[in-house]
Amino acid sequence: MTRHVLAALAALTAVAAATPSQAADRVRRECDASGVADISMSARWEKRGDRRKFSTEFEAAPGGAFSEGDRIVIRVEGVNVGGVRLETVLGGDLVGDLNLDTRPQEDAKPFPSDFPAVGRGARVEVLRRGEAVLSCKLR
Repeated sequence: MTRHVLAALAALTAVAAATPSQAADRVRRECDASGVADISMSARWEKRGDRRKFSTEFEAAPGGAFSEGDRIVIRVEGVNVGGVRLETVLGGDLVGDLNLDTRPQEDAKPFPSDFPAVGRGARVEVLRRGEAVLSCKLR
C-alpha cells in the first residue's frame, strides 16, 4: 500500500511541476470599450507556446448608425489586421468578429504577415469607412 501512495505522490508532483512552466508559457492580454449609441468592442490576444490567437468582437444595437453588411476593419498598433462584415444575430444586434490563429480553423483566419508585436498597452481599434469608432488598450 505504501508503494501505491508513493507512486500517487510522485505522479502528483510531476503534474504540479509541469503546471508552472505551462502557466509561465501562457500570456493573455484583453481590453474592452463601449461608446455612444450602444456600441461595444472587446479584444483578446493570447500566446501559448508557439501558438498565437487574436480576436476582436464588435457589437452595435439595432436601429443605430450601423447596418447589416457594414464592413469594419480591425487595426492593431496602426496596422490593419483584418476586416469583417456586420451580421444581424438573434435579438437584432449587429455583430462582427475577427478571429486570427496560427493554426487556422473554420472560424479563424491565419495571422497576416505584418501583424505587429503585441504587449501590454497595445492599441486595438475598430474602424468604419476609415474612421475609428472605438478603441481600447490591451492590459
